[in-house]
Amino acid sequence: MSNTTVEEKIRARAYELWQQDGGLEGCADEYWHLARTLVEKELAHAGAGEKGETDLPAPG
Repeated sequence: MSNTTVEEKIRARAYELWQQDGGLEGCADEYWHLARTLVEKELAHAGAGEKGETDLPAPG
């Protein structure tokens, strides 16, 4: 995945979080960092799923 695509995902998530909190002024950096953390976790989780790994325990 290209950095531009990841950056776009972060930007969209940050905007979504900002809107949910009522559009607070002066908090752009906080929303960006939170969004980046969330997107990176999602991408890591998606990558683990592609490798056949899951968060579920092994059966039995």
